[in-house]
Amino acid sequence: MKKKIINIFIVTACFAILSRIAWADKEQPFPVNEIKLDNGLTVLVVERPGAPVFTGYICAGAGSAYEKIGNIGTAHLLEHMMFKGSESVGTSNIDAEKELWIKEDSVWARIDAANRKMRYIELNQPDKLKEHLKYIEDLNSILDSLVKASSQYTIPNEFDRIYTRHGAAQFNAWTGYDITSYHVSLPSNRLGLWFKMESDRLKKPAFREFFTERDVVSEERRQSVENNSESKLFEQLIATAFLAHPYQIYWEWQSEVNNLTRKDLEEYFSTYYTPSNLTIAVVGDIKTDDIKKLAEKYFGDMPYQDNFEPIYTVEPEQLGERRINVSFDASPAVYIAYHKTPFDTPDEPVFKIIGRLIGDGRTSRLYKSLVLDKQVCLKVEVDFFPGGVMGDRHPGVMNIYAEPKEGVSTAEVETAIYEELEKLATELVDDTELTKIKNNIDADYIWASYTNFGLAYRLAITQNMTHDWRNLFKLREKLLAVKPEDIKRVAAQYLTEHNRTVATLIPVKKGGNR
Repeated sequence: MKKKIINIFIVTACFAILSRIAWADKEQPFPVNEIKLDNGLTVLVVERPGAPVFTGYICAGAGSAYEKIGNIGTAHLLEHMMFKGSESVGTSNIDAEKELWIKEDSVWARIDAANRKMRYIELNQPDKLKEHLKYIEDLNSILDSLVKASSQYTIPNEFDRIYTRHGAAQFNAWTGYDITSYHVSLPSNRLGLWFKMESDRLKKPAFREFFTERDVVSEERRQSVENNSESKLFEQLIATAFLAHPYQIYWEWQSEVNNLTRKDLEEYFSTYYTPSNLTIAVVGDIKTDDIKKLAEKYFGDMPYQDNFEPIYTVEPEQLGERRINVSFDASPAVYIAYHKTPFDTPDEPVFKIIGRLIGDGRTSRLYKSLVLDKQVCLKVEVDFFPGGVMGDRHPGVMNIYAEPKEGVSTAEVETAIYEELEKLATELVDDTELTKIKNNIDADYIWASYTNFGLAYRLAITQNMTHDWRNLFKLREKLLAVKPEDIKRVAAQYLTEHNRTVATLIPVKKGGNR
């Protein structure tokens, strides 16, 4: 174990040195070729001769924050549905499937109408309630039979199997608040296959197995939030910290997911999965000329669309501390959130530095103070919400999560945290400490750019978020330019009582007893 730790430190140190050497004289360490199609699609290419592999990364510039109230969960469910294939992949008879989908959706509309009528019948026609419930039960049976009928034409997981058969790795996707991403790594001689497969599902997606997958997404909430004390606490924290902005919804509500329709997904897809709102990054042993030809061939016929619906809601300024207690059958914990700036503001790099100073591992200020020195915590972490490579498209929050040791109250932990934050606001950070943070940033940049996947991910997200991939490297320069005075100023301005929200987990046994 000790030998492994030593090796890790040696490698980390070497990469820190390499990063300073590689980027000592220039802001950008390698060429990025940018291709812009007439329909607005941006394709970024980094050629890396060597291992005959590449990573393809696709970003859609919208995530769960862009969902409409009542349709929360659309972005997440759509991400799942994109793995179901297309009109040509994943089916033995697309025409037969479509006919059955129309019937499925029609029956679901009747079920939805019947469910909405339930309350009226309960209040005004209770004698007809039993009959109405039987009607809904019969409709659900019809829907089940239609779903079963359409499944006979489905070739399950064909999209995944095709990629796997051709040597794919890292085939996955994720839904964020500002962005949804899809990625896969393949042998270089499968570049044409990748373009064909991805263009196919982006031009002619097929939302098959809709009702089955809707249940899967609904179940994910139960597993990820309902049975997880930290997630439950965080959900309440965010809902309290944000009054207006759609960042306020941490995870989709089951009641809304359970009522999503195929039409909801189609409308979201047609609004946000347009060429001008998509970014592609391809990194690896490939040629830019080949990428350009393939991009034109497979994506060039996608029509230009300018129907992107932005978020207009601005979160109002917080006027005082907000607190919420959350009862849960778990050990005590506390979450603290401070409102912060979005990615395109001068103070965003300062926040990133502050996050590292107080919460970046065992050498961070909070860990050393609360866990090692005062020994009031078992665990303390710092992160940003929604977070990401560049930051948040809209003003987000910086979060501190802590779990007290047995016998220590959350109030004591809070006091210890605020003492450390007060030091940031009243004392200048030592140059040695700040230099160490900046050296780690350099090391992180070289590490993140070392793999095809890491670089493709960062380039695609930066381009999509900021409309200029160069901002990835400009951010590094801004981070390295942060001064102790900047940290003191930002801490004094934002890490204040009136700007914070506190969520406290109050242990309670199932049944309601504390």
